[in-house]
Amino acid sequence: MNRHFHFMGIGGVSMQGLARWYLDEGMRVSGCDASDGPALAALRAAGVDVRVGHDPSHLDEDVDVLVTTMAVPRDHPEVVRARELGIEVRLRIELLADLFRRRDAIGITGTHGKSTTTGMVAALMLAAGADPSVQIGAALPGLTGNMRHGGSRFLVAEVDESDPGFADLTAYVAVVTNLEDDHVAGDFDERRNYHASLADLEHATRRYAERAERVLYCADWPGLDTLLGDHPRALRYGTALDADYRVEALALRTGGAEFALCLPDGRRAQVQLGVPGVHNVMNAAAALAAVDLAGVDVVAAAPALADFRGVGRRWQIWGEPNGAQVVDDYAHHPTEVHATLTAARATGRRVRAVLQPHRWVRTARHWPALADAAALADEVLVLDVYAAGERAIAGVDVDRIVERVRAAGRHAERHTLASATAYLAATLEAGDLIVTLGAGDVWRVAEGVVAAAAAAEATAAAGVATAEVATANPAPERVDGGA
Repeated sequence: MNRHFHFMGIGGVSMQGLARWYLDEGMRVSGCDASDGPALAALRAAGVDVRVGHDPSHLDEDVDVLVTTMAVPRDHPEVVRARELGIEVRLRIELLADLFRRRDAIGITGTHGKSTTTGMVAALMLAAGADPSVQIGAALPGLTGNMRHGGSRFLVAEVDESDPGFADLTAYVAVVTNLEDDHVAGDFDERRNYHASLADLEHATRRYAERAERVLYCADWPGLDTLLGDHPRALRYGTALDADYRVEALALRTGGAEFALCLPDGRRAQVQLGVPGVHNVMNAAAALAAVDLAGVDVVAAAPALADFRGVGRRWQIWGEPNGAQVVDDYAHHPTEVHATLTAARATGRRVRAVLQPHRWVRTARHWPALADAAALADEVLVLDVYAAGERAIAGVDVDRIVERVRAAGRHAERHTLASATAYLAATLEAGDLIVTLGAGDVWRVAEGVVAAAAAAEATAAAGVATAEVATANPAPERVDGGA
């Protein structure tokens, strides 16, 4: 008998992927989320019964399993009702663990680059005909949204380190791209999707690695040798001379890069990338090394990365109106913002950034570094904090970011989504590079600027067409001598 899984917060990108997986497995799947939108519409089109809003009555329809995340309070009415009815309550990470047990999982974790690296691994394995299953925290062209139900033994999965439960996953190849102070609560009492301290995060990462068959980590990232280097089956990638998978002959270019990856057996994979920045070179090196450890011929598969244009909201080009370029990027940690804006500056364009700080705890702990990273842009528009359900923290205000960016000699202003869109649309010039930065809804500014430019162009074209018609069909001369 097929079981009925009900997903709370089904609009979340990771929940979407798991819901679609269980639907493909033949299960009955339903879900709910606080607000409607394109994600819920796509799930409905796929056959998922989706409700808007949360209500304990959702569980009165023969639900067998209620799926939640760490972000859902344990005393939430739907969770309480499920326990009253004897319904099994499971966390999202526990369902992912089930998939890890059923497949040879290549699990990619780290503070930065998880989604892109996972997308690259998937692209390489698909190009090699390996028919993998995929679970990724972003949309990937060629997949049904962010998942694929493959027929082989392989699962390619993004592993979100913000959920402490990731430490209990058992991977075939565990990839750690990097590790930094993020998703750490520190002195704040918020504990959903947070580790208590950096030491706790490091401990969880080490446990994740210890449970894996093989471990792969970046040789260039400070601290990873100390944390993971004593694993008996660990290998390293990067530019370090003693890296097992060594990046050589690196040449960055506008919009991409070229390099060679020297493999442990002496072979060299020649790589061309269509995504910019040194950080994406490292992502590609990790992906190639992981695929090699899975037994795929990476020398033959490497050319597939030339066509890789990223995953959703990672250097996503929305358009090039009037000679400008409009890009959206998920970067929200200072290190990510710095990497994205470094790539932006390398284009030679005037860089105009729209920064949306993400979560109150992260902003409270990292706002000075976030401002310093944003100051790489020529102009910075700072939006209000995207709370993601967190309570506001007294004394934390984005005006501090604005002031610090100004002190660095850059033009900075506070804006809303609407005012930032209107201002950029009115001042857009050829040669501009507009970059929207954040994990919230800042992408709406990129969408709005491109839409405004298209509307202005259509209006201008209509005006030209009207003038041409008027010229071709002049009004007849009047012969009645007047009115």
